[in-house]
Amino acid sequence: MKINSSLLWIAAICLLISGCSNYRELNQLGVITGMGIDQNDDPEQPYRVTYQVINPSGISQTGSSGGQGLAIINYTITARTLQEAFGKESAVIPRENMISHLSLIAIDEELARNGIDLLFDAFDRGKGARTSIPIFIARGKTAEDVLSVIEPLEITPGKNILSTTKNNQQMYGSSSEVLVYDAISALLSEGKDVLLPGISIRNDSKKAKQTSNFETTTPAILESKGLAIFRKGKLVRWLDGETARAANFVTSEINRTPVVLPCGDKGNVTINAIGVKSKIKTEIHHEQPVIHTSLNVMAETVDTSCELDLSNPKLLKEFEKKMENKLKKQIKKSISIAQKEKADIFGFGDALSRTNPDYWRQHKKDWDNLFSDAQISMKVKVNVINSGIRMEPYEPK
Repeated sequence: MKINSSLLWIAAICLLISGCSNYRELNQLGVITGMGIDQNDDPEQPYRVTYQVINPSGISQTGSSGGQGLAIINYTITARTLQEAFGKESAVIPRENMISHLSLIAIDEELARNGIDLLFDAFDRGKGARTSIPIFIARGKTAEDVLSVIEPLEITPGKNILSTTKNNQQMYGSSSEVLVYDAISALLSEGKDVLLPGISIRNDSKKAKQTSNFETTTPAILESKGLAIFRKGKLVRWLDGETARAANFVTSEINRTPVVLPCGDKGNVTINAIGVKSKIKTEIHHEQPVIHTSLNVMAETVDTSCELDLSNPKLLKEFEKKMENKLKKQIKKSISIAQKEKADIFGFGDALSRTNPDYWRQHKKDWDNLFSDAQISMKVKVNVINSGIRMEPYEPK
């Protein structure tokens, strides 16, 4: 069947017209890319919300046309609710507000310790709600402070936070990206608690919020730092370094990470974990939960300060066993801390509810105590699949 050509032209014109009906110049929009939520001292206005808005003129400084000001501008509002804050910020942001490009949320540590149970309702309830936004806890500083650091390597603090966390997750694993959706799911769950990444300021100074921060070789920088343990929606403790990494081993959030083992009298060998798979299994023994965790790790040797012949398979087996024991020790410590805080950040309760639903229905209200006393069984299997290009050590002349 032939279609009249005039109808095609009419359809094309309609598409063009409709496509331009929402057209806005960039200098007419206040594009919000970052949001900081702090505890306010005034109980009548409990929230202090910072909106980070892109300054197109500042970004254009990187081009040939030049520009004015910084790449971002922060606007801070106090309010009773987050939605009220979003409405009130229209009085200070002199452009049409656009929040669809919001890329992260930073939450004040003080506010997190008081509880975040209902904090994310505003992101999940409205028609334009988005729950795919990463969340961070501003550690030791306010969220406003964190979003105000003028970093030399990234255009905006928000971009730096996202990049730093991603790099850490890929190269070491003591941090991980958690979305609003994940936090809401954990808050609603009866068998899992929230675990959120921290962000702090290293080399903090008065210059951190000024362009003079560029004028030193040791500027104030944003640092991905630790994982925040929550219990019933309240921050109770931090995991750091190897202990934080161990928590991510349990939840398979590790992409690649170096594990350092002793060799010789004073030397060390570094083995990179390059593939991590973990499993959680639960069972009931004498009416008490027993949690089984298993971890399979593929690894490769990347450096050594000992005189070792890495072509020797017995030596590799020895390092595999050492790495297994070290990971077991770190993971046990991480789980022990969570048990002490009665915070099931690993989702063992969720696993139990699926494998033993009858037992779970009867005991879920007492899961905090059951988890705290639960027996943990752990298996770690390491397979070193590559010892590098060089097999023999450097020989001194």
